[in-house]
Amino acid sequence: MQAPPKEKGSPWPMRLVAVGGAMILVGMVLLMSQSSHISEAFDPRENHHAEYTGEGTFPTGTVDDTCYRFYQIAGDESMKVELKRVAGAAPIGDPITEARCNLDFEAMSGDNTDFVEVASWELNATEKYVIEIQCDGDCSETVGWFVSIDSFQSEFFSSTWLIAGGAICCFGVLITPIALIVYLASKPGKGPRVMMINADGSMIPVTDFTPDQTVEFSQNTGTPSNIDESVAPPFADTTAKSPQSEDFVDGKSDVAAGNLLTTEQVFALMKGDVEAAQDHARTDRYQGEQPERAEAEAANAAAIYSWDEGVEANGTVPERLKEKPASRTASDTTASAENDSGWKDWDEQ
Repeated sequence: MQAPPKEKGSPWPMRLVAVGGAMILVGMVLLMSQSSHISEAFDPRENHHAEYTGEGTFPTGTVDDTCYRFYQIAGDESMKVELKRVAGAAPIGDPITEARCNLDFEAMSGDNTDFVEVASWELNATEKYVIEIQCDGDCSETVGWFVSIDSFQSEFFSSTWLIAGGAICCFGVLITPIALIVYLASKPGKGPRVMMINADGSMIPVTDFTPDQTVEFSQNTGTPSNIDESVAPPFADTTAKSPQSEDFVDGKSDVAAGNLLTTEQVFALMKGDVEAAQDHARTDRYQGEQPERAEAEAANAAAIYSWDEGVEANGTVPERLKEKPASRTASDTTASAENDSGWKDWDEQ
């Protein structure tokens, strides 16, 4: 008979890991296939509100969104940009204070061109504005772009495949920790879950049993033969079950010979019932091969006990002892009757 197979963990963690990895791979493929669309959405050179070259004051035109930034290519001559409101055709008032907005979207390009953010504003779409550009050096060939960040968002979310690829990647990333949780929850224990107390008090796992022992337990055939049944103190086995030691002395022969009294005989003699002690000697289960001798010895012991109690040791001892309680009972009954008569006379008076 073969040993039972070891407990295996749930296959679902590996399945979830495989599904998560596949989703991440598919999402990345979709995102890479939309790289041109990403470049069109986030590259200021392709997606801008207006483009300016060199120094000067330039109108922005109609402003439809609220979040705008001014970008230039990193490494070009640095530009200083101010945005002002327009009344008629001339700028008025102080420059508009810069403010950061839509921080999740930044300029990027497919050809790894770096862009520098020169200024950022949060505008009111109902007003008109002009941009004043100044440079410390020659910036006649330097180009800058006035970009609507709101258009970055709308252009990005306009691609269905781009959204699908991003969503699939996110789901794949979320499935990975779920697979780890399922794996830890379904992981089989290192040790056996059922322990058994051996006869010597030690604990043993049920997996240490042989297949034959397991069959014996399942068929209720008793304890396997190769298991030690001896129990260490204080739960030691009785002499009837455990092997007898060399110091063990069997008193059956002495009880049968009349040299020892059993517990039942001692209690019978303590109660004054000599006849019961003698009867026990005749019918006791420790009676040996010489019943007459055992009976004589028991009678002799009863006689000795009677002498100690001040009763004559003869053949009529048991009858006297049996009659003695009856006489005491009769006298007690007579005294009780006299007392009752006395109380009756007192009540009549």
